[in-house]
Amino acid sequence: MCDLNNVQSIGFLPPQLTNPYRVIEEGRKVLLFLNYFEIDNQMLIILTPQHLEYSMLSKPKAIEQVRPRYQVSQKLLATAEQFKSIVSFNILLFGDLYQTNASSSASKQARGLETFLKELQIPQLNLLIVPGVYKINFEQIYEYLEFKLSSNKKHYEPGGLVYTDSPYRIFNVLFEFDRETPLIDFFYQLIDSFIYKDLEEIQNHFNISTIGGTLFNFLQTKESQNISSIKRKWTFNQETKNFVMLQQMKHINQMHQNAEYINNICHDCQSEKKCTFLQSKSKQIFVANQDQLQSYSLAIQFVDLIGRVFQQLICQMVFYANSQNASIRLQKLGSLERIEEAISCPSYNQERNYQNLEVLGDSVIKYLTSAMLFENPQHKNESILSHLRIKFITNNHLSNLYEPLQIHTMNGKIHYKKIRNHMIATINDRDDFKLSKKQLADIYEAFCGACYLKRYEFKDVLKYFQLTNFGFQQTSEIYCQGSAIISFDDCVTDIEYPLKNKIQQRPFASTTLFNQPLQEFEEQLGCSLKNLQEAMTVGDYERLEFLGDAILELLIVVNVHKECEKHYYTPEQQQMCREGKLQLKLLLCPGMLHTLKISLLDNGFMGTMALYYNFHQYAQKLSNETQKQIENVLEKLRQEDFSEFRKVNEYSAMIPKVMSDLWESVAACILIEHGWEGVVRIYGEIYKPYILYLVDNISLIYDYYQEVNRNIQIEKN
Repeated sequence: MCDLNNVQSIGFLPPQLTNPYRVIEEGRKVLLFLNYFEIDNQMLIILTPQHLEYSMLSKPKAIEQVRPRYQVSQKLLATAEQFKSIVSFNILLFGDLYQTNASSSASKQARGLETFLKELQIPQLNLLIVPGVYKINFEQIYEYLEFKLSSNKKHYEPGGLVYTDSPYRIFNVLFEFDRETPLIDFFYQLIDSFIYKDLEEIQNHFNISTIGGTLFNFLQTKESQNISSIKRKWTFNQETKNFVMLQQMKHINQMHQNAEYINNICHDCQSEKKCTFLQSKSKQIFVANQDQLQSYSLAIQFVDLIGRVFQQLICQMVFYANSQNASIRLQKLGSLERIEEAISCPSYNQERNYQNLEVLGDSVIKYLTSAMLFENPQHKNESILSHLRIKFITNNHLSNLYEPLQIHTMNGKIHYKKIRNHMIATINDRDDFKLSKKQLADIYEAFCGACYLKRYEFKDVLKYFQLTNFGFQQTSEIYCQGSAIISFDDCVTDIEYPLKNKIQQRPFASTTLFNQPLQEFEEQLGCSLKNLQEAMTVGDYERLEFLGDAILELLIVVNVHKECEKHYYTPEQQQMCREGKLQLKLLLCPGMLHTLKISLLDNGFMGTMALYYNFHQYAQKLSNETQKQIENVLEKLRQEDFSEFRKVNEYSAMIPKVMSDLWESVAACILIEHGWEGVVRIYGEIYKPYILYLVDNISLIYDYYQEVNRNIQIEKN
């Protein structure tokens, strides 16, 4: 029976970590998959029963920087005897680390060899650690087993773990002393080891008033319960001159005692002073003769490495496997890194999670569904088109599409200390995240964003639609070919708001004209447009405006996302954020991405751009009232210096909405005839300096809009 206390709640355990190891060649060989991890210039090899593929996405949860050496697991065929030795090695080693070994043997609750080779009713973690660098060091495994099972003694050498009478009870050496060592030196060692805070606490504990003399005499002459507990089983003779103070090796869960749960950063391990089994805050101290000590068979560096990172590595390997399985479900339409990002909750990864991909995926879905609906001539006006589009992008529709993918696992925060000794039968609580319809819809959109980012092309998204039965009908190639990516190679970021520099070179038109020939407008745009009459005529442009809205949103979101990643997702910045040296808001977050999208798509910005580029001069059927409003707002715009970004958005309520509608309808007109190449050439060039400016000042702009929203809420209340 499994010990009911040995229950771990870490969610669904993927088959790569729980399936039985495969036995072949009539039981003579066992197939192993070796996973190499580089940690602090050391190598740790973990065996799994199935291969893993590793995402290169930076991980914020690890106590230390852990990097897979290879992107996939490496195969190895081991003999049945070798595999048996590996299992025995792990049972005994983790018995020491979790202190489940008996005083003279391995735990009676230890799993049997067959539990690693057969399908079990309750899934067990079948991860096995082996010593070695580039290959398994079987000699070290056999030496350790002989040490444990045959009591093969190795005389004490300073700087490692030790035992006295039984190799199943391991100690670390706290203090070495002889008959002349001052008592005060020992007390200062206790303080330096954080076992006691000061001399007063030590004196109270041992019930002494003076701290003079030697430690040896102190142990001989002072009698109290606390001193007697130190001396139990201690015998010596006149020839014995060297002694030690021992502490029982600490439990693996006592590693990283100063770690912060919020970000799982251990400040000790971030410094040169790493957590180690050679130090403990335990007050359980024992004296022994130095000649009684025997050295532990394994190097302390290897044991410390396992103690520091193994539990976190289990969590990471669960996440790796989840991402790999999701990628397979999606037929690898997105890169493994993006799939991992798409199924990661903010609690797991504050910097790279599904929320940013969801913003991007939402824009991609909106554009493709808009193009599909627009191309159907039966949908004659904007209200019908908008109504039909809503059906495709509702949470209910998208969440229903997500369900058949059967990707029920999210990468969420797991406290690594919930990991139990997997070499003892464990009950795994498989209760996973309960995702709402909105979350399911958001993740569906995040997958869409991941597929698009693979090549910045629509064909991978269309395959994703087909895989999930989205209901997308084939459209003309003009809508699904080309790329919305703007090249920023030749663009230098302006310190000033870009419009300020532009009006210095070419101010707003000094005279207000209307109903000018459309041929002049085509010359200004640099291309001929068959549908320009429809696009510029009030009352006729609604269908084009419907499509143009989706075109410009995608153009802005994909390029803002791309540039923000370039500026705010560097490994150095992410590490500084994890260590608390950089505010999280300075990294790209969904709120910021949404803010930049809104700031470039609101009526103030698009209307100002339309007026600056004289769209009003070529608009058809503008009412007299609208013309008067345009004249008034142009008079104010001519007097603005646009020294800061806020100025443009302040005109949202002043500029007639028809101007931003015209701005969008012309974008649709260009796409229909010249594809994304034409949109990027004309609108991309206009938006380029503004995107760079907003990306460079993202934190300032985000704070501004947060303040605006707070003021709106205050006014409402």
